[in-house]
Amino acid sequence: MVMDLAPGMRVLEGTTGAAGHGREFVAALGAQGLYVGLDQDAEILEHAEATLGGVRASADAPRIVLRHASFADLDAVLADLEIDSVDRVFLDLGVSSLQLDSPERGFSFMRDAALDMRMNRAPSQPTAAEWLQAVPREELERVLFEYGGERHSRRVAAGICEARARHGALERTSQLVDVVVRSLPPKARHGRIHCATRTFQAVRMAVNDEVGALERGLDKACAALADGGRLAVISFHSVEDRIVKRFVRQRMQPLHKKPIEAGVGERSRNPRSRSARLRCGIRRVEA
Repeated sequence: MVMDLAPGMRVLEGTTGAAGHGREFVAALGAQGLYVGLDQDAEILEHAEATLGGVRASADAPRIVLRHASFADLDAVLADLEIDSVDRVFLDLGVSSLQLDSPERGFSFMRDAALDMRMNRAPSQPTAAEWLQAVPREELERVLFEYGGERHSRRVAAGICEARARHGALERTSQLVDVVVRSLPPKARHGRIHCATRTFQAVRMAVNDEVGALERGLDKACAALADGGRLAVISFHSVEDRIVKRFVRQRMQPLHKKPIEAGVGERSRNPRSRSARLRCGIRRVEA
C-alpha cells in the first residue's frame, strides 16, 4: 500500500473533505496513533466531524484532531499542536464532490447560482465574480490557457472583459456560461464536455490559488515529515501533476516511476477518478 500505515503512526491529511480517506487512515493507526485532518472549507469539515465523531469514542481510536486550515499552512497547525513531525502526509487535490453538488457554492455550471467558487468562504477571500471583475485581460488569458487548457482563451477573455465593461460584474454562473458560449466559434461550442468546463476549472483554480497553495504545501509537507516519512498526492489536473512529479523527483525518493491510476472498476464506480494521478515520495534520511 502506498501509505503503508502502521499502529502508532502520525498522519496529516491536508484535504480531509468528508473524511472518506481519513476513516481508513484512522482505522489503521490504533490508540497510540495520531490523525490530523485539515480542510480550508469549514462547511465540508462539518461532514468530517460527523464521519469521525463516532470513531473518537472507540477504545482503540487514535487521537483525532480536525482543523479549519489550508494545507499550505500545515506548519503553523503542527506548531500550534506542538507536533514536531509526522510520518505520513496525504493530499487529495481539487474540488470535492460535496462542493460540486452544492449549487449555492457556484462551482458548477449545471445550475444557476451566485458566482462564488471559494473553497474558503471567509469574508476576506474574493469570490469568482469579484476576481473576474478585477483581473486584467492578459492575466485572464493566461489563466484560461494554463489552468483550463482553453485553446480559445483570447476570445473567451475578450468576451468576459467586454461583458463586464458593458453590463458590470458577472454575478451568476449562468451569466459566465452565456459569455463563454457566445465567445467561442460555433464548432467549439459542442464536444465531449460542456464548452464552459475549461473556463470554470481555470477560474476556480485562480480564485483559490490552487497552484500557489500546492507549491507552498509540498515544501511544508516535506519539511514536516520524519526521515523515511511518505508524502502521497492525488491530482486531477496536468498542471498540478507536473508540479507534484517534479517535486517528488527533485526533493524526495519516488516510490514509483510512474503515477498510479485508477483501475477499470474504480473508474466505472467513480467517473471523476478517470483523471486521477497518485504519486508518492519518501523523505530521504538525513545523513
